[in-house]
Amino acid sequence: MKMHRIRNISGRVLIFQLVLVMLLWISACGSEQASLPKTSSVTTENPTETSVPSTTPATSETSVSKTSETEEKELFIHVAPDGDDLTGDGTEERPFASIAHAAEAYPGSVVLVHGGEYGPVSLGSGCSGTGTSPTVIRVMEGEKAVISADKGRCISLLNVSHILIEGLETKGGERGIEYLSKRDAATDSLEDICISNCTVRSVRGEHGICVYAADDLHPVRDLTIKGCEVSDCRCGSSESLVINGNVEGFVIENNIIHDNNNIGIDMIGFEGTAKHPGSMKGVNPYDSDFVRNGICRGNVVYNISTKGNKAYREGSGYDLCAGGIYVDGGQDIEICENFIFNCDIGLEAATEHSPSDNDLFNVSGINVHDNVIADCKGWAGLCFGGYDARLGLTRSCVFEHNTLVDNGTQIAVQKSKDNRINANLILGGQTAVEFTEAYSGKNNGNDISGNIFAGISDKGSWKKAFGPCFDKKTDAADGFRPLKDAGSRFIPGEKLMDIYRTVKQQ
Repeated sequence: MKMHRIRNISGRVLIFQLVLVMLLWISACGSEQASLPKTSSVTTENPTETSVPSTTPATSETSVSKTSETEEKELFIHVAPDGDDLTGDGTEERPFASIAHAAEAYPGSVVLVHGGEYGPVSLGSGCSGTGTSPTVIRVMEGEKAVISADKGRCISLLNVSHILIEGLETKGGERGIEYLSKRDAATDSLEDICISNCTVRSVRGEHGICVYAADDLHPVRDLTIKGCEVSDCRCGSSESLVINGNVEGFVIENNIIHDNNNIGIDMIGFEGTAKHPGSMKGVNPYDSDFVRNGICRGNVVYNISTKGNKAYREGSGYDLCAGGIYVDGGQDIEICENFIFNCDIGLEAATEHSPSDNDLFNVSGINVHDNVIADCKGWAGLCFGGYDARLGLTRSCVFEHNTLVDNGTQIAVQKSKDNRINANLILGGQTAVEFTEAYSGKNNGNDISGNIFAGISDKGSWKKAFGPCFDKKTDAADGFRPLKDAGSRFIPGEKLMDIYRTVKQQ
């Protein structure tokens, strides 16, 4: 009995082992089957159903879905002029046709725009990315993508957050690139907006690049415009590059703005762009309606003039009043290391609105330092203050360590109070310092001292209190390089000087 029982146990063990082996084999086959690629969900019978491309271009036989935040960050979507929004899937082999379709279908992705011509692009809030995965719209490396328009906007963005527009070119239109915020659509601050390395040319109407932050409740924050070129723009009474309204925190840097018929870079407040409606009681209606807390640096601005601009026709001539860089109502802005030349006015800080209308209508907290301003002969190199006695003050601003070279009037002082104008190097020019009729006279607290002048034509426009004056420019500088303890510590490099010399010879 005992031996028989052992044999039965051995038989049962053998059967159990065979069953286990079979189960393991079945499981292995199932795993292998699960690992095989599935066929694409794109079919000729249903062309509107698309798959989501991965960072590695998918073949026509595979489909990859977004399954994690990491994959979403790395998602690349392709757009090409010969693509198709219906039958394309966003891969390089089957691109979409329109930038807007790609950005709306896959916000937070990198939209790679292949070379060629495109029509106007309009992007809404549905194209917004996130703080960790911004929507990036970028020209394909080594290619040239041109967005053209006869009228209206080439590229328009409305209430979009977390977006980067990079490397695109616009041609024509009334506005090249426009960013707009509106109160009726936004629910929170609009932030992380970047326009980078774009080329804007041949605008006929208004702006090259413009930001109108019209939402009085939600500011545009972390705005960056960098590395762009804006040229050959006929702006009428508008500006080449402008930010206006409820903008809090911005950087405008390393742009090249040239050969346009109105202001180069403008930072505006108090035009009513983000004015509170009358239904809001107990607040100043303009307390959000100005750009603030920003930096404007490293820009090159030249050949900016209203000459030939019909909007500034005066009798048989023109009012030459286009500034290279203009703060018109902006607050708390640092302006540094810019090279400005051959403009009507080099750099101006003022407001065009009267404090009798609202107490806020003044300009303050502007720090202008280490800029080089040359050959601005429409009027002045450096100008500050309201141009009319009825307009707002420029107050508590600093203008120091700038180099002014051969401007018609080197420094123009208008309606202003409690500003510091120190350690500037003034070389050549007809007039050293001009006080306009809007200037309120003595006892206004403006401190003009510690500057160095050399080679001024009208010696009567210089006062000893302003700082020493030398007979020749070479006594105080070697070209644009100061020999004294004054002037810009930023010196334009040889490439910039080549542009300057070329323009000067024209």
